[in-house]
Amino acid sequence: MNSSCQRGFTLIETVVAMLLLAMMSVLSYQAVEAVLNTNDRSRQSLAEEARLQRAWQIIGRDIMHLRARPFVDGLGMREPAYVTDKSEFGVRFSRGGGPMVQSNPSGLRRVEYSINREQQLQRQSWAITQSPRMSEGSTLILMDNVDEVIFEHLSKDFFYGPDWPPINETHSLRSLPKMIRVTINIDGLGESSRLFPGVVAQ
Repeated sequence: MNSSCQRGFTLIETVVAMLLLAMMSVLSYQAVEAVLNTNDRSRQSLAEEARLQRAWQIIGRDIMHLRARPFVDGLGMREPAYVTDKSEFGVRFSRGGGPMVQSNPSGLRRVEYSINREQQLQRQSWAITQSPRMSEGSTLILMDNVDEVIFEHLSKDFFYGPDWPPINETHSLRSLPKMIRVTINIDGLGESSRLFPGVVAQ
């Protein structure tokens, strides 16, 4: 038999084969890592979207249960049933439909939405007999990484503005917006907006 048919791989051929195998291994690892990262981002995005939808449900229920009940905290402070904070984002209003317990037999609560220092959209609430100046109330974090939240209210001239009562309009302490447009801007999710009917109070 010819001895040339029995020779094995040369050193160069072996090195080339090992280099090709190493390159294929790296490419395969990168492909798997990319798929895993995509799946992680998808799960995170779905979780954030689900949390946003939950936040909308809570906001919608609160607005649906608006009550034309001015707030008196027993310490000399009297606020309209619905009022915005002109210095920064923030809205406070009276809400009904809560559980009627011994400490709060009316089921009415005072609710405030604001953005805290950690850029979280938070909801705070107090029994209508409590004072926000004396109690922290109940706090619920709705969303993280919130860039901006805007509550806009339909004026008598059919314009939406952030202030309630609207500037240059006269309203009673029982006045409530007829329509409320809420916009939430979240880092990574973008902008989401909802339009809610308010409660007309005489």
